[in-house]
Amino acid sequence: MTRIGWEARVAAYEKRTPMADAGNASDIPVPLRDAAKEVADYLLFVDEAGLADTIQGSTRFAEKFAAQGPRDRKGRSLRQFELKRRLMRYSCSYMIYSPLFDALPAEARDAIYRRMWEILSGEEKAKKYRRLSAVDRAAIVEILRDTKQDLPSYFSPPARQN
Repeated sequence: MTRIGWEARVAAYEKRTPMADAGNASDIPVPLRDAAKEVADYLLFVDEAGLADTIQGSTRFAEKFAAQGPRDRKGRSLRQFELKRRLMRYSCSYMIYSPLFDALPAEARDAIYRRMWEILSGEEKAKKYRRLSAVDRAAIVEILRDTKQDLPSYFSPPARQN
């Protein structure tokens, strides 16, 4: 996140004016776009290794950990453990709620959100993103819509696929 904050500041300096709305990916400078791809991949656990076996631990810890995060209207949280196939129930890091993320320059957050939307909406077709099922993508979008204050309006529930 430090790198993308730096890239956003460099891009703004090079333009000598604050960046325009990064609503279009082609408007984002290449270094900032590359950094946003990296951060979005981390936030969505794109390269996460699956678990070979179920992890067992303290139920009390899991409950306390999950209770620290915001919940959507269905009671879901990005802090819920799964511990069977993967570590977290929803493939989106709760670090998106961190003060560090919120303190990024607007251009950096916009670029990250744009990239996350490309992945979650299914617009991004690369093989490494296919492990996110349509159900997982929809759940992440719904949770973020209910719990992330500055989420862009284009984050809308994905169209149902038959």
